[in-house]
Amino acid sequence: MRMDCRIAGVAALMILVAATGAPLKAETLKAETSSVLACDTLVNLRVLMGSGDRATAEAALPGHPGCRRIQRDRIGTAEHRAMVGGAPFECLTVTGEGLCAWVWP
Repeated sequence: MRMDCRIAGVAALMILVAATGAPLKAETLKAETSSVLACDTLVNLRVLMGSGDRATAEAALPGHPGCRRIQRDRIGTAEHRAMVGGAPFECLTVTGEGLCAWVWP
């Protein structure tokens, strides 16, 4: 019985990946987990988020001054918090920088 549950779980995962049509690549996962998208101001972050989903925002990043990728290990604690449309946003401290950065939630 326990083995049947594991097989069913694996089968469900395979169906989910097949249905999305986008299997996760190791490079993509590594890039997404090792760094974050962040901007100097909340307005800049919201404009970047308005360009579409995260992949579209990644492509548009060079055209957004004040926005960049920051290594996750440089990110610290929340310095400021805001709610916009019911979504929480945080400006997190960044090691080696004087100002916090607004991070894509």
